[in-house]
Amino acid sequence: GIQESRRTEEEVHVTAQAAGLSRSHGPVQLLRFSPHLNAQELKLMELPSDVLEALKKGDRVVVRGDPSDEAVLCTGNRTYELKIAETSNALLLSPDLFVPSNAQFQRFGDGSLVSSQVVACLGDYFELRCCQPKTQKLRELLSECPYKGPEYEGGLVDLGASESMDTFPEGVQKKRKGPHKYTVEELKERVQASDAELLESLEQQQACPVDGFWRVFDPDYRDRVVLSILTLLEEEDWNYFEVPLEGCMGKLLQLEPRFAIEHCLKWYGTAFTSDMGEAFYKLSEEKVCQFYGEMILRQGVKFSYHEFMKSWQDSVPEGMTTSLHQLKGIALTDMSATPPAIWFYPVTALPQDATERFNRLFSLREKWTQADIEPYIRLVLVVVLATVQVNGSTAMYPRQLRVVCN
Repeated sequence: GIQESRRTEEEVHVTAQAAGLSRSHGPVQLLRFSPHLNAQELKLMELPSDVLEALKKGDRVVVRGDPSDEAVLCTGNRTYELKIAETSNALLLSPDLFVPSNAQFQRFGDGSLVSSQVVACLGDYFELRCCQPKTQKLRELLSECPYKGPEYEGGLVDLGASESMDTFPEGVQKKRKGPHKYTVEELKERVQASDAELLESLEQQQACPVDGFWRVFDPDYRDRVVLSILTLLEEEDWNYFEVPLEGCMGKLLQLEPRFAIEHCLKWYGTAFTSDMGEAFYKLSEEKVCQFYGEMILRQGVKFSYHEFMKSWQDSVPEGMTTSLHQLKGIALTDMSATPPAIWFYPVTALPQDATERFNRLFSLREKWTQADIEPYIRLVLVVVLATVQVNGSTAMYPRQLRVVCN
């Protein structure tokens, strides 16, 4: 609280003049150090305006990460790195300091003396830097237990709350008996991303809720379901751009669960409703062609480019046309090789860290055009090409990288 100072007003003014300080309006506040400074218990954090607004509105702001991770702070839609910034000036923290915007400030006359207690003296503070969500761990967690079909679901273990690592003594880790499945709440605890970014990443990774757990389909199982759908379209002579949802279900439910069929239709097509209120899907020619191209590429190490392009075109449904741009972010080519080659190289094979990703890309190829490299950096970087200068056989690295936070 406010206590009367034992120093006189004149003594304070003499001290202020000796320090080169001039008189000002309002009270003179005398700082007194608490006998129990809480430098270790209290921390300062500099907040960006959107984080401050989120706190003012009462929105949830959380710090996320496993003990081995560098902590991040997440709002509902953004992720921030927590970094310690040191300052050469001591930062004094006082809970009862008066500022002109405080209504009680006006109660005191000019020059009146009031005391304020300093409860902490700090030499650093936390600053927040907007960063890309660290979703590499999400891919790792989901890959622990991919969905391979109903015939493989017996006896799988999930990480439920009763089996949390927190329930075991410190330093003792539970021995897991099998692959684990995760709910969205469990993923939020493990993945360093905001809620919105986590859900967006789940969609990008083609994850699907199965009995309350988020799962990705095993590539072989996904191929099985999609090929079943495409084979059915051919057998029934249905239009690829007008696939009846219930018609598919009526024919395929004896083979695959409904959620798997609908998930594949959603990923490879767009839902719409007919004038009669029936649910249909319009399959994407680009995604269907991409599906066949990826399925072929996964079967080998490298292919002759021209042989692959012919096989690929022969494999797709009649009336669809393949094009190399459909494999952006999935395959790499080497047209200078003899013969020209193409091979499977998905964007998921790259590290998430921007610097590591660029190092990996330039270890694969010395020169990149912006069109070739863009699919591999689109989701994590905006590249400002201050200089893209080819010198002999070496391409200059981009000089400036900026993390996308929108």
